[in-house]
Parts: sequence; structure tokens; C-alpha cells
Amino acid sequence: MRRHLIALTAVPLALALGSAGCAGQDQQSAEQSGTPSSGGAQSGGGADDVTIGLTYIPNVQFSPVYVAQEDGIYASEGIDTTIRHHGTDEGLFTALAAGEEDVVLASGDEVLQARDQGLDLVSISAYYQSYPVTIIVPEDSPITSTGDLEGRRIGVPGEYGSTWLGLLAALDAASLTDQDVTVVSIGYTQQAALAGGEVDAVVGFTNNDLVQFQQAGMAVRTIDLDPDTTPLVGASLISTRSWLDAHPDEARAVVAGTVAGIQRVVDDPDHAVEATEAYDDTLSGAEALNGARAVLAATTPLFTDADGAVTGEQDLDRWKAMGSFLTGIPGMLSSAPDMDAAVTNDYVQVP
Repeated sequence: MRRHLIALTAVPLALALGSAGCAGQDQQSAEQSGTPSSGGAQSGGGADDVTIGLTYIPNVQFSPVYVAQEDGIYASEGIDTTIRHHGTDEGLFTALAAGEEDVVLASGDEVLQARDQGLDLVSISAYYQSYPVTIIVPEDSPITSTGDLEGRRIGVPGEYGSTWLGLLAALDAASLTDQDVTVVSIGYTQQAALAGGEVDAVVGFTNNDLVQFQQAGMAVRTIDLDPDTTPLVGASLISTRSWLDAHPDEARAVVAGTVAGIQRVVDDPDHAVEATEAYDDTLSGAEALNGARAVLAATTPLFTDADGAVTGEQDLDRWKAMGSFLTGIPGMLSSAPDMDAAVTNDYVQVP
């Protein structure tokens, strides 16, 4: 079963509001079955109650939130949290827009697209510090840089989502466009397409597709996006302006608790897997547990900045670069985004 969950991608407003929810996140949930589920403390209707939305089925990539819940970190910050997983037929921002969730994990590009279509969303903290997309080639491939992609066949699930934006960013960094390569829509058949020679490279997630290649024993290597210059923002904590204005203390508590959960996961990955078992009932047996550990090992670098530190602080310059980048993609945004309204570090405890 494919399980790339919070590698995140842009979603049209109709989907964000729930008409066809599984089209978000590279349509990855279409391959999964799952129902909304809650864990830990349930909301009791008080002022300090907060519902945190996590996309689709439980997964070790969400372990910082699970750890913060199970270890009482959120409670120590003064909030009573409900963790809610979305169903496969639910849009990414449906519950947030309806006031049924207060904070949700989503990527920066999703936020800007949803804002462009009328949702007053605000990113209040980083979850990932880098964008989890890479280009995967056979180990013996002559492709050693993004510039070498010119004239090559590049496999993507489709011309949408995180992998598509990651490819466009990689090409742009090499002064290329999608017209300089042959884009092949291969769905979620990256391993078969690359092994069978249908494409010269595939675009996938560092903490999912690459892990699957490695576990299958395929000899591959990656052409990574430059973490310092890629104009894309990965998973972040997102809320609405109206909720933030009414609940600033709760917002700070969610950020502080989640950042503390990330730190605990980085420090103790075994505990992270144990906490995930309380939410993910598929983690039974050595194979499933080993798979979760491999995904977590690949996810952990996404949690830390260039200095190896865990912080919720967002790179505002990167957000601005993303706004410019997305505005330059035909049909992506109708106008230049208001970046001051879209992202803030006001709720992050900056050392």
C-alpha cells in the first residue's frame, strides 16, 4: 500500500471545501481506504479545546503530533486536543473552513492556492523544514545533475501536486522548462516505470518513494532539489485568521506542543513508532514496523533545519519566493499572493 501522506500538494477550492477530497496530496489517498479517526483526549467544548486535523490515514510521518498528545505535551501547554484524521472523501480544508478543525497540516503551496480561491488561511509554524521531493534515477544513469535532465523522459504521477511542482522547480534551477524534457504521466508506478526503462527518471518523495525503492532492493540514487534555493514550502501548521484572532494563546500552545513533539521524535525515534502504534492499527508485525522505522528515518531530516535544529520558525523569504514562483506558473494563481497575510511567525517561540 502506498503511504505518502504529508508530502502535500495544491488543491482547488472545490476540493478544499470537500466536493472531491481525495484529489489533494497528489491524489495519493485515492489508493487508500480509511475513515476519520480520533485519538487521545476528546474536546469537551471549553475555550482551550483544539482540534488538529491530519490528512487521511494514520502514519508515522504524523508521529510528532501523536507523541505530543500521548506524552501530555499539549496538555502541559494548557490545551485539550483532539487529533482528527480526514476521510478519503473529505477535502483538505473542508473541516477547517467549517470550524470543525482549528489547525491542519498542509503544505505552503496548498495554502497559497486555497487563499487564491477565497479561503483566509494562515501558516503559523513550520512542520517540515525542507520540501520532500527528489528526482530518482538508476544508479548507473548518466544523469548526475538537474541540467542533465534536458531531453530525458521524466515520470511523474501527473501534472499536478508536489511532485509536479518539485520537477518544475528543479528544471527552473537548471534554466530549463517542462518543454525541454518529455514529461510522462505514470501514475504511482515509479518502480515499474524506472525498472522497465519506460522513463529515464522519476519524481517522488524522499520519505516514501525513495524508501520503497530502497526496500525493494533497486539500485538507485537521487538528484536532490537544492534545499537553500528551492522556492517551495513543505508541511506546515495552518489555521484561519478568524480562529487565530479569537484564540492566539491556543495557537501558540499548538505550535509549542508540536515543536516539542518533533524534538522528542528526533531524539527518540523508537518512542515515535510506539506512539504511532496507538493510532495506526496496521503497525503489527516486524515488516510493518521496519517499514515505519524506515519512513521515519527518511522523514527526520525534514524536521530539522540546516543546523540540525528543531524549530517552528518559518523562512519568510522562502515563502515570498514561493509566491513569485507559483505566480509565474500559468494557471496556478490568479494574482500575486498577499504573503504578509498568508504566513506569520507570531505564534512561534523563537530562541
